[in-house]
Parts: sequence; structure tokens; C-alpha cells
Amino acid sequence: MKKTGTLILTGWDSEGHAYAHSAALALLAYPDATVRGVSKARLSEALEQAEEYGRVLILGVALGGDPARLARTVRALARQRTALCWLSALPPPASVDAGTLQALSPYVRELSLQATVCACLGVKDSLAAAVKANAPLLDAAGYAHRHLEDDAYFAAAVRHIAHDEGPEAWSPEARALVRSHAALSDAPLTGHSTAMIEVRRMIRQLAHHPDVRVLILGESGTGKEAAALMLHHFSERRDNEFVPLNCAASNLHLLEAAFRGHEKGAFTGATEASPGVFERADGGTLFLDEAGDLPLEIQAVLLRILQEGRVTRLGGDGRKGGGARKVDARVIAATNRDLRRMVREGRFREDLFYRLNTVELRMPALREHAEDIPEIARDLWGRSRREGWRTLSRAQAEALSGYGYPGNVRELANLLERAYALDERDFGSLLDGYRSATGETGALQNTLRPDQSERLADMTRLHVRQVLEKHGGNVSHAAAALGVSRNTVLKYAR
Repeated sequence: MKKTGTLILTGWDSEGHAYAHSAALALLAYPDATVRGVSKARLSEALEQAEEYGRVLILGVALGGDPARLARTVRALARQRTALCWLSALPPPASVDAGTLQALSPYVRELSLQATVCACLGVKDSLAAAVKANAPLLDAAGYAHRHLEDDAYFAAAVRHIAHDEGPEAWSPEARALVRSHAALSDAPLTGHSTAMIEVRRMIRQLAHHPDVRVLILGESGTGKEAAALMLHHFSERRDNEFVPLNCAASNLHLLEAAFRGHEKGAFTGATEASPGVFERADGGTLFLDEAGDLPLEIQAVLLRILQEGRVTRLGGDGRKGGGARKVDARVIAATNRDLRRMVREGRFREDLFYRLNTVELRMPALREHAEDIPEIARDLWGRSRREGWRTLSRAQAEALSGYGYPGNVRELANLLERAYALDERDFGSLLDGYRSATGETGALQNTLRPDQSERLADMTRLHVRQVLEKHGGNVSHAAAALGVSRNTVLKYAR
């Protein structure tokens, strides 16, 4: 059977979108081609899945991975009369043998990748404006690839560029992805360990069930709010609000008012009516952070709202506008406390625990997926875009793996902030000084000590105070540097 069709394989852009630009240029020559993004490590795997195509264009993807596997795959395709062409602005690595290279029909020019594609395929580049217009979708597509293993949006973005289309042509799903990426870009769940892959799989699964309540468990700094954001933004509720409430940051009266809202004149200072968090999150998601810190009196208020699906504002008396209001908010709760033990001790209501815990999602501590530390560090560093510090070297990233991080990802981010502030590029020395300052002497810890929870709180308090001092006591600046709320800074700065 004669094989037809063209497959375009190109890389994933970290910035600049050169790969997507080049793939769109190739689509000008082969409008019906299939486009896929692929890393150099997975090039052989992608080629093994290309048997149905008559032509495969490989645009700028380095010839990496296992050389023997690449050689077998390329030669098998050549025997099956699949036309291969590797286009690159850089020469091939020495690890690729002459026979494999010949089968790849290399076209190498010391130009940009886009110019190389134009020269090889005989097309003109008039797509710069379309690349710029589709940049938000390309960025969001990269996020979906890294964190959700969803590559469909990349191909769609490349096709929009080739057709010289902008956001007006995006599908509703693509628009939703762009909105979600804007909210999620500062809260990634990075890592390719088994533990993080499972977390993202659970999030994808639960996002398809937008009414299921989820209890997120994990130590401070493990990404509980990031997980809640992903659950919201990849669910059908994404077009409505995500409303976070820190349950440890207010007194009894303020917490009740936060849950129920209030009518004008309900109490001294209530000069206007105000909706509570359930009303604000109606149709969307209510995130109860540090839910284990809720006082028992407020637990009863929350339980009643969850049971009835209605909320009555403080000062509401049943008259028009003042009675019970029906609310439909997905509730996601998070805590670093042992709620089951608190239930046994009478400090957390058992009926509320089961109302909140339809499905449990556990966020692993950083020491439980230490192999992800270099990747997480590079991700944190890349998003900070430090002037004069373009990237972390391999030695710097690997040096960070020698510490246990009781404060988890938040502590890792704090350590990188310290490196930048001190202009310290030797991360081995940085960690030695850091251990001395914090009293941490051991390397990576694999188990929790009985006093770990108290120690974690002490470490967090120390870090918050250090960052607050660095920013001259400015709570807002310290909160931004730590990636937490002002209330959290105030809580730990006391």
C-alpha cells in the first residue's frame, strides 16, 4: 500500500517560538501535514510512530537520545520508502553515524531555522505578525504539554500561524486554555518523577468532575494552591471565579462574615451589603486554604452551608434580598494538618471532614521526588528572568539536590532568591552557608521526625522574617517574593 501524507516534527520553544514559526512555514509547502512537537530525547519514539506517513520533516530537533535506536528507526523508515528530511541550522552530532545521516537527507544551513526551512522548501516568510498574535496560545500550549501531557493545542496554534490568523480564530477551548495559563503560569507543578506525574494525572481526572469536592493534603510549600488552581482552570467552571480564602488569617467574626457575607447595617461598619465567598464563587470554585485551622464554631457554619447549598447573609431576615441564597460552588479544601487525628481528638468535626473529603489528593514533599529538584529550580529561575543570570548551570542545579528542603518548593524558591541577592554563583558554598544559618546540617532527609511539623513551622517563620527584612519590612514586596499572600507573611512574621 502506498503511503501518503506528511508529518512535521519540531521542537518545543522555551521562548521566541522559532520552532512553531518554522513548522508554520513548512505548512505553507505542505498544507495538509500533521504537526507534532517533540523533544530530542523522544525523537526516536516519534519516528517509530510515523510509519503511516510518506514524508517526515524534522525541523530543528537535535538528533539526541539513544543513537542505536535512532539508527534502527531511521533505517526502518527508509526501507519502507518513507522520505525523511532533517532541517537544521546546526551540524549533526558526532554520535550519528554516516548511514543514519544519509537516510535523514540532512539540509543544514548556518542560518536561522526559519530561514533554513524557507531555503529548503522554497517558501517566503511573511508570518512574523501571526507568530506574535498567537504567542499567548503557543505559551499556553507549552504549558499544556509540560503539565497535562496534552499536545493538541500546539498543532492548532501552528496552523493558525500558517493561515495568518489571530485570536479571533481560536476555538473556545483554546481561549479557555489561554485564560487558564495566565492564572497558572506563576503556579506550576513541575517535575517528571512518578509522584508528580501521578499528581497531574489525578488533577486531569478530577477536573472532568467539576462538582466533586477535593481535599488537598501536603506540607507547607508543596503546591496545594497550584493544584487547586489547575483543578479549577481545567474544569467546566473555569469561566467563573476562583475564590481563595485563608482560613487561618481571620478571627471568628470575620470568618463567619467571609462565608456568609452581610447585609447593610448587619454590624458596626457594615455600610454596604457584601456577598460572602460562596456567593462570589457561585458557578466557580471556592478554595479553603489551611482548612484545618478553622475554629469549631465556624466549622458548624461551613457544614450547614455545604449541607443546604444555601447561604444567608449576616443581617438577612427573610425579606426581599435578605433571605437564603442558593449557591453552586465547588469546594476545594487544603491543609497541612492531620485532619483524621484532629477528628479523633475532637478538634475537627467528623461530618465536615467527610463533606470536604469526597476525594483526597496528596501533594508529595520535595524530598519524596528529589529527582525533580534540578528541573523545578530551572523552572523557578526561568520565570524570575533575573537580569545577568540567564539560566542555571547543570552544576548549580545539581548542587541544589543535596539539601532536604523541609519548606519544600517555597524554600527552594527562597534559596534561589538568596543566591541572586548575594550574587552567589557557587551553589555548594551557598548551601553550606544556608545550612549554617538555619541550623540544618544533614543532607537529603527521607523520613519525618516526630517533631517535624513544629520544625517546619519554625523554618517557615525564619524564611518569612528573612525575606521581610530583605525587603525593608514591606509586607507586599515580601509576599510577592515568597509567592504567598500578605496574610501569610503577617502570620509568620509575628
